[in-house]
Amino acid sequence: MSKTDHFSFHHKVVIVTGAGQGIGRVIAESFAKAGASVVISDIQQEPAKAVVKSIRANGMEAVFISCDLRKENDIKKLIRLSIKKYGRLDVVVNNARPRLAIGSFEDSFKEWDLGINVLLKAPALVLKYAIPHLIKSGKGNVINISSTNAFSVSHQPLAYHVAKAGLVQLSRYIAFQFGAQGVRSNVVCPGLVDISDARSPLTSNSVNKKVVELIVPLGRAASAQEVANVVLSLCSDDSSYVTGQVINVDGGVTLGDHFHIARKTFLDQKSPVITKKRKK
Repeated sequence: MSKTDHFSFHHKVVIVTGAGQGIGRVIAESFAKAGASVVISDIQQEPAKAVVKSIRANGMEAVFISCDLRKENDIKKLIRLSIKKYGRLDVVVNNARPRLAIGSFEDSFKEWDLGINVLLKAPALVLKYAIPHLIKSGKGNVINISSTNAFSVSHQPLAYHVAKAGLVQLSRYIAFQFGAQGVRSNVVCPGLVDISDARSPLTSNSVNKKVVELIVPLGRAASAQEVANVVLSLCSDDSSYVTGQVINVDGGVTLGDHFHIARKTFLDQKSPVITKKRKK
């Protein structure tokens, strides 16, 4: 039994952007298992169509609508075709992200427009066209998938950090402006996640696995399903009074003090117990 089996989204329509793979795919599948009709939106057609095929093969409902989030007309079409297909819209999950090159501060400006447009401007435009339908549903929900990088700095490029931080304020704005009309808006910030369909999941690398065990209080990376569970919970009636909030799904990694972690690393390297284990 899935952790989301107790949620019911029957007769609800959900759009998930970037649903062809990774966290987006698992979120879409979880909504479908909970009874929703799911719009799988992605710029990559083959993996997105495979998700739809898999959902339908299990007796659930989904449709693929191609969308280039860099183009406002595509976004407008995404909402229009979703309404044409299902007649309503209840949940929007802004999840899509482009692959941005990892480089120096100066290098990050080469893909600044791509990062900001897909990660921040596109979610705002999706909501521009979706909000009237979410209001009409009576209990509309918005989930923006941000990142712990909205609050901390990592190896990711500048545009990623700025856009993910911007998503938090976008969500708060929507919650404030449209709460009286029945729309709730929340942010989910994943930390370190093992993506099962990735070419190389994070902790498949032994060094990464050891680092994760060291810095994450829960001692492991999240699964995409654990992120999806939080998304469904926030969109359910169980969270009917929750809006404008930021939920970190990070196993406590953002709680750590850098000095404490560095000191622990140093002491572990010197520990005879650790040394003995390594000799094995």
